[in-house]
Amino acid sequence: MSQPVLAILLTLGAAALYTLGYALAKLLSATLDPVQITFLRSAIVLGGAVLWLPRLPDAGGAVRRLLSPPRARDQRLAAVALIVSTTVAVVGYALVPVTEASALGFTAPVILVVLGALVLREEVSARRWTAVALGFAGMLLVVRPGGELFTWVAAVPVTSALIYALYQVLTRRIRDVATERDVTLQGALVGVVMLGPAMPFLWRAPDAAALALVLLYTAVQTVALLCLAGAVRRAEVSGLAPWHYSRIVFALGLDALLFARFPGGWALAGCALIAAAGLVLAWPRRKRPGSEPR
Repeated sequence: MSQPVLAILLTLGAAALYTLGYALAKLLSATLDPVQITFLRSAIVLGGAVLWLPRLPDAGGAVRRLLSPPRARDQRLAAVALIVSTTVAVVGYALVPVTEASALGFTAPVILVVLGALVLREEVSARRWTAVALGFAGMLLVVRPGGELFTWVAAVPVTSALIYALYQVLTRRIRDVATERDVTLQGALVGVVMLGPAMPFLWRAPDAAALALVLLYTAVQTVALLCLAGAVRRAEVSGLAPWHYSRIVFALGLDALLFARFPGGWALAGCALIAAAGLVLAWPRRKRPGSEPR
């Protein structure tokens, strides 16, 4: 399997898992504060690392890599972006239905293409711009600007999308020094350090059901993060951007399954456009001599 194809599959896996994770976070937000949810996720991952790292063949090196990673400032800046985007996303999913929150988050692929061109100096082809435009149009059909959703709460998922796009660009920039494990563990460490001071003021003791959901949410989001980190190490972020639109399909299904909300005609039309965006990018094109597919 080629690296670009593997990157696409990892992106699709991350999209499905992230959507499931945030649906679980929406359920959790009924009893726990969003900041506490993100803190618990970080603490569980970091606690697991404390138990796991000493069992590795190079335990000392693994611990040093966690506490003093290569290009520490860049890795921790990416981790800060991850924790902030995750916390804001949990708030957004608490305020907005899953489908609409996911759709509003689809400003991120557009931002990814722009940042990929401006920051990472990626060459963005007309086909990529077309795929992003189709996906964005599909998002607009799902949300329908001018409808009841367009209040201040709509800004929360959009803000999360902006920071999430920045996180992906930062992760792409450190791909030569940070593995998927590094990215995951730095996020957990920074999350505990950043959010820990707020816990005496926000802490609510979770019951058994909430704790089980927290554990499931942590597992799902951690695997999603590993998938995303693996994807951006293997392909340009602008090339992967249209595949993030697949989250809307997963969101529609989870809204129906978990919250008994069923999509109408506009939402289905939007999903069709989003699917078309992926097809535009995936459709094989004729190679010219000396050229590479984009």
